[in-house]
Amino acid sequence: MEAAKTLSKISQDRWRWIMQGRIEGEKRDYITGINAAKREGRAEGMKEGAKANAIANAKNLLSLNKLSADEIAQCCSLPLEQVLALKEELEREAVLVTN
Repeated sequence: MEAAKTLSKISQDRWRWIMQGRIEGEKRDYITGINAAKREGRAEGMKEGAKANAIANAKNLLSLNKLSADEIAQCCSLPLEQVLALKEELEREAVLVTN
């Protein structure tokens, strides 16, 4: 009878051990997923921040009228088309201010 109790306890302990392992694995996977999402979000935010800074820098350089649109595009790592669009935007704003 004692052997049956011991075997039953071992079986229960093994089952608990398996379930605890599954729970811990799921927790670990969840935390890993959350951390990966945070890293991805930070990288995305940094990329968006860098792009916003590049646009602001391009606008500042355009307002100085010292460099060509091509030079500003190279300096700010922006496409030439975007710099030209910014230039047009600044020119439209200047016309609105003067009117």
